[in-house]
Amino acid sequence: MKSVSKNYIYNTAYNVLNVILPLITAPYLARILGTDGVGTYAFYFAIAQWFALFAKLGLTNYGTRHLASVRDDSRKLMKDFSEIYVLQICMTIFVTIFYLVFVCNFAKDKLLAALFGIWVISVSFDVDWLLFGLEDFRSAAVRSCIVKLISTVSVFLIVQSKGDIWKYTLISAFSYAGGYLYLWLKCRRYLSLKEIQWENVIKHIKPCLLLMIPVIALSIYRTMDKVMLGSMSTMSETGLYEYAEKLIYALCSFISSFGTVMMPRMSNLAAKKDKYTSEKYMERSIEFIMFLSAGMCFGLLSVSNSLIPILYGDSFLGSIPLLNLLSVTLIFIAWGNVIRTQYVIPNKKDNIYIGSITIGAICNLLINAMLIPKLGAVGACIGTIVAELLVPIYQFIKLCNDLPYRRYLSNIVLFFVIGIIMCTMCKLVELVFSTGILTMIVQIITGVVFYVGISIFHMKKVLK
Repeated sequence: MKSVSKNYIYNTAYNVLNVILPLITAPYLARILGTDGVGTYAFYFAIAQWFALFAKLGLTNYGTRHLASVRDDSRKLMKDFSEIYVLQICMTIFVTIFYLVFVCNFAKDKLLAALFGIWVISVSFDVDWLLFGLEDFRSAAVRSCIVKLISTVSVFLIVQSKGDIWKYTLISAFSYAGGYLYLWLKCRRYLSLKEIQWENVIKHIKPCLLLMIPVIALSIYRTMDKVMLGSMSTMSETGLYEYAEKLIYALCSFISSFGTVMMPRMSNLAAKKDKYTSEKYMERSIEFIMFLSAGMCFGLLSVSNSLIPILYGDSFLGSIPLLNLLSVTLIFIAWGNVIRTQYVIPNKKDNIYIGSITIGAICNLLINAMLIPKLGAVGACIGTIVAELLVPIYQFIKLCNDLPYRRYLSNIVLFFVIGIIMCTMCKLVELVFSTGILTMIVQIITGVVFYVGISIFHMKKVLK
């Protein structure tokens, strides 16, 4: 368990830096670019994400799981990595051609779209999935730290006015490309052209495509909401939604980090048929992740009235109700992530993964189409909440006979009670002192001391 803890720290640093450092620049960019500028950037970034998603072909999950299961055989590891990587190169070339067609014929802001093309092309060097399969999270964390720190400093030095949105886009695109190239130089020793057999390259397409379906579906309600907002509402609404969602996904990095770390470990245990250890890890993981997610959910609800104007300025006050609505998704995302990464994917129950995400995506699209024209960003929030809720519900329906859900729920229900009490206490502080930096500091100290203190006592009692 020591290596898991160490890997969690490394991967949390990796994910947190990917999200937190952009949050450091967010207050500055919110004031420089305004809601329209932020919304325009988010719109084209979301489109580029879609093309990058197809270039990766579901390899984050498939590559990690597959290489984790063969990593004890160095010859097979090199052979399979080489075959899968060639498939990634071919897909990136194919997708880049279509992206160029989009830039030339459909993009209104061709400069921003073209600059994001640097990122799409650079996906060919993204081999995070190899490192994750080997449980080498340190390299990814170091990469992220170096690249993100450079890009953060660059934003403050280079982006000076509203017209510099193209410079911000260029910095963002090169930060992704630089990070991928850094890891590729480290991992190229695993590539052997002699090991490549084209019939085996083709063999990897089907399982990649299967695991790509839920990734696409997940992306529908993680990125398509901004595309639909930009198309069906205004760039200002897109900007308000983008910065509310940015805080949610910053906190989600703590959740996804744990899932990413545990998936190769649980895949390896599943391959060895070590059911006892798997069940022990599963129960402890749910306990830990729900402790985090409940605390983050009620913590955001407690401080949102002060947090948004402090971070983004008064022009983003419209993000406060959006943040309050989206906070509840942290709990749904956390539960779904644990079940998915530690049971469904390691045990190759891909149909459950595909079904849960696909149902969520379809409902999200329908709700967005109905509500965004009338409610704007609020409609997108409602669509996201429903989508994220449907994922764990579907998992429960399919797995209620396989997993001890009743025991899991009995272990975590107290976290929600503690969270509600904590939120009530923090709101009382706000009523007494009004909103502001000092009030938020008092709320955070009060909330953390109360929530963490009571929760740790509860977890020690449960895990005896």
